[in-house]
Amino acid sequence: MQKSLIVLFLSLLAVSCAEETDAPTESVQPTGGGKGDQVDSGLAPTYEEFRAGLYCEEGGACIVQGDVPIWGEEALQEYYYSRRGLVQGLTVMNTSAVDAIWDRTERFDLRYCISDDFGERKAEVVQAFNAAVEEWEEIADVDLVYATEHDARCSTRNAQVVFNVRPGDDPFASYIARAFFPNYKEREKREVIIAMDEHDRMAESDTIEGDYTLQGVLRHEIGHVLGFRHEHIRDEANAYFCREGDDYRPITTYDATSVMHYPQCNGKGDWALTLSDIDRRGASFFYPDFNDYTAARCDEETRDGDVLDTCEPVVHQMLELANTATFEELDIWVGLDIRAAQIIVDTRRTTPFNTLQQLKDVPYIGPVSVMKMYDYLYKTGRCPVEFDDNGVVNAQCRPVVNRILELANTATQDQLDFEVGLDSRAAANIVVIRENRPFASFAELWDVSYVKATAFERMYFHLFE
Repeated sequence: MQKSLIVLFLSLLAVSCAEETDAPTESVQPTGGGKGDQVDSGLAPTYEEFRAGLYCEEGGACIVQGDVPIWGEEALQEYYYSRRGLVQGLTVMNTSAVDAIWDRTERFDLRYCISDDFGERKAEVVQAFNAAVEEWEEIADVDLVYATEHDARCSTRNAQVVFNVRPGDDPFASYIARAFFPNYKEREKREVIIAMDEHDRMAESDTIEGDYTLQGVLRHEIGHVLGFRHEHIRDEANAYFCREGDDYRPITTYDATSVMHYPQCNGKGDWALTLSDIDRRGASFFYPDFNDYTAARCDEETRDGDVLDTCEPVVHQMLELANTATFEELDIWVGLDIRAAQIIVDTRRTTPFNTLQQLKDVPYIGPVSVMKMYDYLYKTGRCPVEFDDNGVVNAQCRPVVNRILELANTATQDQLDFEVGLDSRAAANIVVIRENRPFASFAELWDVSYVKATAFERMYFHLFE
């Protein structure tokens, strides 16, 4: 069976305040790219032509690829030139890139409101949005919470919710709906806007294929809220007129039936915009349910020199290493055969690794090299960059993260206090909190009172110096 692709939006796209432009005065049917995106004419537009054709909202965001908002001239230029292949920094597997997903401290309380401004149609929107939410919650370990008490003041000014859902102001918007990605940290950028007039035009059209519904549209938009990019940005879609930038990485291989694939961009699905089977597997892979595993580890992870495929969180982290590590990291830091490292990098460009057996089947890998990857992650590994530009322990360095989490989960309060040198309140808080649930991520540990950059630094130097 052909596997599908879900791609994650990486937090490389700069965002800033946008210049306002006049909105168009005519209705635009969704075309996969939206106004201002390149058409399949064989000629690439200049930046000025691209910019002049964009639909920009009164609030400042300009819309590209049908439903993706971008703020600021610099970000628009970066987007434009990345699509032309002229920006070298936007690469799929750059280890300085960070996947834009909700971490474990955020994903279980994604509170939202649905504005009363929908008026008589609010019940319709509530039903469609909540039904789409339920579909995603069935396949991803997330919890989107409808906070009805905030509907009366449901706007970007309400900081009591993570995001708001509201109707669009322009009856001739160039999109049906648009959303945001998890790395849009500013509250004013986190909202889902539904252009009800455009939705009605689509619903009444007799030229589109499939069972078009508002729920289907919102199913697609919630995919963006969870961090998933458009499917048709891949070369395999063969839809140059729907191409976007390179700020993504694949999780599975390409699937033209994905909910995140525009039908008009050589998609094989239709405007029902339903979740494909491997959309489901991809979402559950990136938002896995490891609640039955203590600290995302297992009592038995290896046996007779081989990594077991029964410990899901360990397997998950090893697959992520194979899918994201640079060639240098695999070759020099993990210590794989140079041929194995190159084959891994070449293979994952179109076929990311989804099972441990798939990884073991790579030429020059086998159980011995897989064991090297395990040791790198949990026992002996180091990274070329272990502190970020702010002097904080680098959360992207997997081996260091794992060792610090192990220390936080196993050291006694006295050891954390006197040997590691943490603030006594930090040491006490760590011990109390881990009794309920051991730490499985840096984000969880960072949320502990009195545990911040200095505490991480002291744990690091206790382990490695």
